[in-house]
Amino acid sequence: MQYRTRLLSTTGLMVLVSMGSAVANTADTSSQVESVVITGSRLVQTNLSSPVPVSSVISTDIEAAGVENISSLLRQMPVIGNGLNGSNSQGQATNVGLNLISLRNLGVNRTLTLVDGHRQVAATPGSAAIDLNTIPAALVDRVEIVTGGTSAVYGADAVSGVVNVILKKDFEGFQARLHSGITAYGDGATLGAEVTMGTNVAQNRGNLVMDFLYDRTNGVKATARDYGVSGFNYIRNPANTGNNDGIPNNIQRPNIRFNGASANGYFCLSSCYNFTGDAKGVTPYNNGAIGNMNGRSIGGDGGFYEQYDNLSLPLERFALMSKFTYHVADNVDFFFSGRYVKTKVTSSWQPPESPFAGGANPVFSIDNPYLPASVVSLMTNAGVTSTQFWTNDDNFGQRTSKADRNMQSYTFGIEGKVFSDWSYQLYGSYGDNIQSTRLLNGRDFTRYNQAIDVVMLNGAPACRSATARAAGCLPLNEFGVGNANPAAVDWVRANDIYQSSTRQLDAGASLTGSLFTLPAGTVDTAIGVEFRQDSGRTQPSWTLQTTDINYPRESPVSGHVGVSEGYGEVRVPIVKDLFLVNDLTVQGAIRYSSYNNNGGHLSWNAGGTYSPISSLRFRAMRSLSVRAPNITELFSPVNQNFTFAQDPCDTSVINQSANRAANCAALGVPAGYVSPQNGATLPGTVGGNPALKPETSNTWTLGAAFTPDFLPGFTATLDYFNIKISDAIGTIPIQSLLNNCVDLPGPVTGNVYCAQITRAANHTITNVAATQLNVGRLSTSGFDFNANYNFDLADIYSSAPGRLSLGLTATYLDKLRQLTDAKNPATELKLEGTLGVPKWNMLGSATYTLDNFSFTWRAHFIGSTFIEGSMSSAAPPPPDAYDMPNTGAKVFNDISLDYAYSSDLDIRFNVDNIFNTLPPTRGNNIHQGIYGASIYPNLGTTFGLTIINQF
Repeated sequence: MQYRTRLLSTTGLMVLVSMGSAVANTADTSSQVESVVITGSRLVQTNLSSPVPVSSVISTDIEAAGVENISSLLRQMPVIGNGLNGSNSQGQATNVGLNLISLRNLGVNRTLTLVDGHRQVAATPGSAAIDLNTIPAALVDRVEIVTGGTSAVYGADAVSGVVNVILKKDFEGFQARLHSGITAYGDGATLGAEVTMGTNVAQNRGNLVMDFLYDRTNGVKATARDYGVSGFNYIRNPANTGNNDGIPNNIQRPNIRFNGASANGYFCLSSCYNFTGDAKGVTPYNNGAIGNMNGRSIGGDGGFYEQYDNLSLPLERFALMSKFTYHVADNVDFFFSGRYVKTKVTSSWQPPESPFAGGANPVFSIDNPYLPASVVSLMTNAGVTSTQFWTNDDNFGQRTSKADRNMQSYTFGIEGKVFSDWSYQLYGSYGDNIQSTRLLNGRDFTRYNQAIDVVMLNGAPACRSATARAAGCLPLNEFGVGNANPAAVDWVRANDIYQSSTRQLDAGASLTGSLFTLPAGTVDTAIGVEFRQDSGRTQPSWTLQTTDINYPRESPVSGHVGVSEGYGEVRVPIVKDLFLVNDLTVQGAIRYSSYNNNGGHLSWNAGGTYSPISSLRFRAMRSLSVRAPNITELFSPVNQNFTFAQDPCDTSVINQSANRAANCAALGVPAGYVSPQNGATLPGTVGGNPALKPETSNTWTLGAAFTPDFLPGFTATLDYFNIKISDAIGTIPIQSLLNNCVDLPGPVTGNVYCAQITRAANHTITNVAATQLNVGRLSTSGFDFNANYNFDLADIYSSAPGRLSLGLTATYLDKLRQLTDAKNPATELKLEGTLGVPKWNMLGSATYTLDNFSFTWRAHFIGSTFIEGSMSSAAPPPPDAYDMPNTGAKVFNDISLDYAYSSDLDIRFNVDNIFNTLPPTRGNNIHQGIYGASIYPNLGTTFGLTIINQF
């Protein structure tokens, strides 16, 4: 009762990057190697390898890691960036909990993820990326990863590479799998069960496999960890005298508060006052130990937002998979695969907050009967009858998103042989992804203003407006904590429904075989056609479209993108078995894509391999890849959005570049300006652009593979990559827009970035426009290194038992740059070595195997980075911007023990982050391991137990 999967063997040209256990045979044993199609080419490979580097995570790696979600393992690979996951999506109301892959940190839209070599329906209308939550790890046989442009082979979206998830198949028997886990803190529990059944049918002409899976992972709140709510952040240094004085401009300390709002509510007259919790009085607003440092303080009455964060999100999944193959006749085999996955995920973040986005603030009047007498006296003495106030509104509870997603995907077709040795395949597929999201605990701004405008009426508090009272308005006491009438809160509360869907129709035909034979071998080719239509739709409620409820306003989106494609690929052996030319082969591919909305486009690649001796092989590939804009990028109307960003004209950061102070003054922002939006989200507008054109990527990869005869079982590869993307589609990040407005040389009147920013009369930011554009260029370059050594210990010491497998995969990122305006070099952003994008990223492993027992140790090294997510190349921060400007390097260690009790029973125990290593203690949420810092494991030590029994 075994999975009959093809062995993907590593030969002189291709190295499987094993992350935990032994890799496939690395010797050049062509007589033993079965021909397979390896990701990166549609041509059948034997002992010849792809001219592009291919990495693989095999089933033993997945099993040893003990993960339920395949993304948890893939995100450890150095070639894979943060993407979107449960630690950085928590504030994205309609995208919470998605797991999207980003190869080379070039973005999820530039990574094509396949399942069994075929495209899958997108997770959201805003991306072509698929949600890895819909592929439970227990179903995966292996994952093959090709980095670098492969659009000529697989079509659009493969700009940075391809991730091909290959599922298990051809199973006979019955297998049950149970998994459970928990953290060392007693939370974050996981529980899962899987049943797999397979049988041969019709006198072994067919095979049917059914797989049922259910698993659940509990989320972990930041309040469950001391380091999750330490309040560690940066604050202006009161001792600083200016840039380059050797004194840090900003110091990082625990217990930082933001003085834009408070839990009890506060107001300002000649001085500021904070309501007591019972609302029976006020106290002078407490600015903490060192006072109000430009909107931040150490301790005091300011807002404390970390208490609302999540370290991880709860996820519940139900999956049903079926595979069926049937030998219809000679050279005609039918295949079918179907997958249905239901996922539920919940995220909560900070409650509704005042001031409202855009700088408008609620007010209370002197005749409000809920006001304590001391406040009435203060207002009387100040000669005012009303005043603004600020509160972080715990009365409404945390804003919450409950996403319910249903994905189904079906692929069917026939395949076989024609013309003796040619292979053909005809296939069709359909998939859809339906999402319904409940947005909870918003606050209707109009009703809120009516409910807090309270007067005495007939001896009792009542809403001032007769119209509001007729609509059911109840008086709302917003002073202090826990003093509000729940019925009044419910009248103001706004709960809403957001729905979206994506659909994909895909069909294709391919023919692969040998054209003729040259002295060095056969000339192989693959040709094919594909037809695909992707459609998407979002349907926010009428309330979400028209009403301010502390969720972004959004208009409906609908559209489709259709493409017809033809492609061809050829491999030509030039020379073989000569002195210093053991093998020389060239290979190329070309694809023409015709889109219904932006015409035809050509992509291609060309390269080859050269092996002077059997143990050494060089490879090179040059490619031109194309990515067409997706549905949301094209058709989304302009919508409101809220983003955490820092006003660069705030006095706390005014000296972060040489031009900033002068340009802020030119905008009319006064010296010493303290933004009331510190710690709060800033309003913006985002939207699509039907005039977008496809982006193009030019990629070089150069590498070598070494499999020495004198060291059997050892393989090593070294590859250089260089990717340049022109006409890159995207929005300029809000923070980059704000910074480029005031950091670039003036005048601000001619600065295109300043034109996207609107400020109110009090200088608060009321809008930042960030619609989709062909913004400029993305470029990246660096080196990948992989080494594996598998050997019997008896080869070293004759009496030593067992086998040892060693593996190391590493990436050195030399450069990752974003040029937001291709015509202006001063707009370049440096991303390498910044938060979430380390220059060095390494993963090492050692596995010892003896009979039925195996032990694996994995170590993940993450290099030190700057504590911000980007920096301007033209105007970088001064060297004394922070007291601790870098994160420092971190190493996270995992172990796995596996014992095969019998041929039918296997028991596995995992301990991840065995030394309880925490994320770096730095500001910007880094110490929590969320948002940009989600590259760091943030739950501490976790334990897992897996039992697999076959019957």
